[in-house]
This record gives sequence, structure tokens and C-alpha cells, in this order.
Amino acid sequence: MRSSRFAATCVTATVAIGMTWATAPLASAAANGPSPHRAAAAAQAANPSYIESGSNTVATAEPAVTLPNTRHCTVTLADHFMSNSPTGAPQNYSGTLTPPKACQGPWAKVVLNSTTSVSGRQYDRSGSLEIGGATVWFGTTQEPAGATPTTFSFAKDITEFTSLLKTPQQFSGGIGNYVTNVYTGNYDQTVSITYYMADRANPAPTEPDKVIGVPISDLSPGNSTATATLTDLPRNITGARLETTLKGNGCDEQWFTAVPNQVAADFPGDGLCAAGAYREALVSVDGTRAGAVGTFPHIYSGGIVPTLWRPVLAIDTLDLRPESLDLTPFAGQLVDGKSHTISVTINPIGDVWNVTAVLFLYTDHHLKQTSGGLISSSVPAAPTTKTTAGPLTNGSVTYDETASRADTLTGYVNTSAGRVVTTVTTNRNYDNSGTIGDAGLVQSIKQTDDMSSQSVSRIGRRIISSSTLKESYPISVDFSAASYVDDNNFSLSGTVDMSQIVASATSSTGQRWPTLRAWDWNVSSYGVLARANGVTSESDGHSTTSYVGTNDIGRFYWDQITTDHGQVTSNKHS
Repeated sequence: MRSSRFAATCVTATVAIGMTWATAPLASAAANGPSPHRAAAAAQAANPSYIESGSNTVATAEPAVTLPNTRHCTVTLADHFMSNSPTGAPQNYSGTLTPPKACQGPWAKVVLNSTTSVSGRQYDRSGSLEIGGATVWFGTTQEPAGATPTTFSFAKDITEFTSLLKTPQQFSGGIGNYVTNVYTGNYDQTVSITYYMADRANPAPTEPDKVIGVPISDLSPGNSTATATLTDLPRNITGARLETTLKGNGCDEQWFTAVPNQVAADFPGDGLCAAGAYREALVSVDGTRAGAVGTFPHIYSGGIVPTLWRPVLAIDTLDLRPESLDLTPFAGQLVDGKSHTISVTINPIGDVWNVTAVLFLYTDHHLKQTSGGLISSSVPAAPTTKTTAGPLTNGSVTYDETASRADTLTGYVNTSAGRVVTTVTTNRNYDNSGTIGDAGLVQSIKQTDDMSSQSVSRIGRRIISSSTLKESYPISVDFSAASYVDDNNFSLSGTVDMSQIVASATSSTGQRWPTLRAWDWNVSSYGVLARANGVTSESDGHSTTSYVGTNDIGRFYWDQITTDHGQVTSNKHS
């Protein structure tokens, strides 16, 4: 969890399957070993409408992507494509994606579907899919469970990429995987995109007019800033939104368990991950700070204790959640026909971070050239922080970190409808408190992370559009490796309780009612894994996951799943 000793250990464990016990390999820590492959954002586990009791299928309480009952066409990007060639070398599937002739559009919805199977022994890995240079999926995998294949699926609504999908585009995707005579798992991938035609009952939604991939290279403690240069931007931009997805590796794999430097110094032999637990990505446009985004505390399917995630994965493990930053105040300066830069900085930073970024642009449909500029910018270079740590007492240290920031941007664009002035405000309040004990082998943390953003656009005093987003990502972790001797003699136990609480509202001129979406998604898991003289002596876990809120079309949805010994024991579903 905190050091490479716990973050990248692959062991053979015993997992309950039904009422029988079978030996199965369990690996730890996604793509934190030799896999450098970057990934994108997709959708969560199998998206079943119901999982029966007694099932050991990968389970999620998250609602499925809703599908219009309209004529549709499916294009296959990969058909049982193996992540590794017969020689063992990693490989990607690729080609040209062309809109199907029978479903040229307009589309009510476009959905990416992926099903992957793997057997043997393997780490969890990262995967991605790029279309036309823009990342449409960035996620990680479920680990295999021995000779019997483990199959996991996700469906992702990619309708916001419609403008990119209207014309033929090159694509490349796959799982970055490495095989040896020990780590034998080879991921079998089938990937497709289905285009659902719009009709009167299912109209095509308003989507961005231009989608641009923003190539940000990996960040590290020695190179914590990366810059991408964009050219040939539209000359009539009216709005801009940047989506970034962040994935920590190594010591920042579970970044929320990193401790302040002074606490790490109290346990010099344990290799605790330092630099504190707060992480943010500061975004700049043409050198001017535009705001900072955090990231959801993703945990991969081998993270902390592997048995925590059988069969319920942590939230968004297969689909790393992106964060959105409204860049509309910069729209007026992006239309001058010149090249422009977007930079991302992660500071503090404890290890390598993968960053994917996609820019979504809206344009004026009645004007070839807009103009404008940035009016004001109040974005500090760093958040306001405070760190306290008690003295080392009886082998334990208690610490607390807080961070906060408040950012405001205002800019204007001269459009065919008049001068539009947009003000964007973002706020974040963060707290991470923890205790390290037992010579650094026992850790307990509790973290709260509350973020909010509001964007309001006006012509004169009249509001023409507004959006509000509130996100809360609480997580608590209790972990013990107090009996650790070496990789063949240890006992790991852990409890994780994590939630994703989100509420959003958008409205615009001519819209009768605002568009609302809200949910509270929780996963609470316990896992234990022990080994004596190289033989697994204990391996078990149980979990509860629930989702209450709205689905992707605003309808109420509720589901609660409980599991024990690696199988679903109940599913209460509304």
C-alpha cells in the first residue's frame, strides 16, 4: 500500500468460489510494475441490471447505461484481440473507425462496449482507447483468478465525442500487459461501438462542436509540468471545457495514504511514501493559471489487500473518473488563429502520474469569427495548506493535513447573440488525518475531499446559461501488515470505505427545466490475505456496495449488493 513492498506484490491465494475453495493467483497494484501503458476513461464493471445471489461475477451497484429503443448499428474495433502476441510482446488493436452507412446519424446515443477475459496469474493493468487522437477510455483491469477465466465488461456513453465520430478516424487501443513464465495472464479483448439513431422520442442531444486530444506527457517528481501545443483551433469558439483523468503510480498509486515528510522520517526503515497526501493538477492556458482539479481516490483490483475487491471492485476501477474544468473565460483568446498551450502541473508529487486530457469546444453556428479576452483571473499558484504531526509515542504518530483553494475566472466572447461574459468559480476543501503505528506497518486514514464549481454566462444582466457541480469523495482505510516478515510469510488485512457523492445542474435559455443528476455511490469492503512458508494460509473478504440517486436519463435508481467469501449473497434493486 505505502511502499513497493506492498504495492507490487503478486501472491498465490485461496479464493472462495461458491462453496468450494480453489487456489488462485492474486496480484497487487495496477500497472505499477512494468506496465507504462497510458489509458483513458470508460464505464464501470459489468453494468448488470441484476446480479443473482450466489453469483461470483464482478459486481457493481452503479446503474447501466440506458439504451434508446431505436435503429442502431454496431462497429467492432477488436474481436477477441489478445493483449500480447504469441511472442509475448504487448500489442494494440488499431484501424480506421468509419460511421456505419446504415446509421449515418444524427445519433441519440453512442455507446462503447468492452468485454475482457483473462486467466492464469497477472497484475492488474491499465488500458486505453484513442480515436482521432482523443482518449475516449482510460481504465484498469480486474485481476485473473486462476485457470478459470475471469470476465469483466463495461459500457460507456461516448456521445459527447459525436463531432469526432462523424468522419473516419484512426483508432488505437488495448491493455498494456507484460507476460512471463510466472505472470501468464493474457487479456482477451472484444471492443465495439454502437450508434443509436435519433428519432422524435429520442432526439440527438446538443454536443460539443469540436473534440481535441491534448497530449500531456507523464509527470514525475523530477518533471512535474508538461505542456501541449494546440494549433488550427476554430476561429468561432464560444465555449471550452477540459476533461482530465489522473492516474498515480508507485508511491502515488494510493496517494491518499502517503504521509507528511516529517512522519516518514519517524519510520526511516519502513519506506513510507512521503510528500503528504494532497494532490492536485494545476491547469494553465497560455501561461495563465486556469484552475486546479483533484482526482477520485481510485483503487485498483490488487490494491491494498487484493481480497478487498472480489467480486465488488472499488469505485470506477474499470473507468477512471475524469474531472472537468470550464475554460470558457479563455475562449475569446483561443480564436486568433495562433497556436496555444495547455500546461498541467502536479505539485506536490510523489511518483509518476499518467495524465489524459481532452478539450471540448463549442462554436458559433451563425458567425465565422468570434473575439474576446480574459477579463480577470484569481487562481493562486498553490492551495492554502496546513500540516500537523504529533510526536512519535509508543511506536505511533498521528498527523493531519488540510488544503483549500478558491479560484475565479471571468472572460468574454463577442458572439452572434451579443457579448457573452462568463464567470467560473471553483472551490476545494480537503482534509486527511491518519495514524501510523507498529513500526510503520499499521495505518489508519480518513480523508474528506469536497469540490464545487459554478459557471454562469450572461448577456448584459440576463443569464443565458449556468452549470453547477458538487463532488465529495470521502474515504477511510485501515490497513495492517503487522505480521509481515517477507513475501512468503505475512498477514495482510484491510478495510476500505469509500463514496462518490455527486450533484449537478445545468440550464440554458430556452430550456424549460434544468437538467439535474445526483448520486451517492458507496463501497465498503474487508479483506484478509496471509501466507506461511510460501503457502497461502488465509484468504477471504466481504463487502457491501450501494447506489442511490438518478441514472443517466434522470430517473431514480437504487441498488444494494452484499458479498461474502467472494460471491454475491444478496442484491436489493429498485
